[in-house]
Amino acid sequence: MARPRSEQARRDALNATIDALIDLGVEGLTIEEIAQRSGVAKSTLYRHFGSKEELMADAVRGCITQHPTPDTGDLGDDLNILFNSYEASDELHHLGELLPILIDAANRDPRLQEVVRDFLEERSRPIRTVLCLAQLRGEISHDLDLDTAIAMIVGPLSHRRLVERREMTPEFKAVVVKGAIAALRSTVGN
Repeated sequence: MARPRSEQARRDALNATIDALIDLGVEGLTIEEIAQRSGVAKSTLYRHFGSKEELMADAVRGCITQHPTPDTGDLGDDLNILFNSYEASDELHHLGELLPILIDAANRDPRLQEVVRDFLEERSRPIRTVLCLAQLRGEISHDLDLDTAIAMIVGPLSHRRLVERREMTPEFKAVVVKGAIAALRSTVGN
C-alpha cells in the first residue's frame, strides 16, 4: 500500500474496524460492515488484510501507543505524568470501551490473546521502567518484584475501568497512585 490513496483506505478501514468493534462486538464484526463504514471495497480489504481476524488484529495493534518514559527523579511525579499520557491516548483510541471487548474475545481466540498480550506488555513497559528508576534511586526496595508493583498500581485502575465500568475520575486516580506509592516506598529497608 505505497500509494497515498491506499494508505488512506487502510487508515479508513482500521478506524472503521475499531468503531464497528465498539458498536457491534467481535461477534457482530463483518467485512461487509467494515466496507460499508469505511467506504473501502471488500476486495481491497481481503487483498490487504486477508481476513476479518487479521484486519481486527491490525486495527487493535494500531491502538498501541508508545509512551515516553518520564524521569523526573520522583516516582509519584513520573507515574502521574505517565497516567496523564495514557488518559489522552485512551480517549483517542476509545480504549475504555474497546479493551473489555477485546479481553472477553481473547478468551476464545488465541490470535486475539496475542494482540491483547502485546498491548498490555507495551502498556506496562514505561511503568516498569519508572519503577526500575525508582529502585535505582532507592525510593522502593531493590528486590521488590516489579510485576507485583505494577499490579499494585494498575490493579485498582483496571478494576474501576474494566470491572465496574465506571469513570476514572482524577480524584480516584490520585488516591490510587498516592496509596500505591506509599505502599511501594514502605518496602525500603524491609
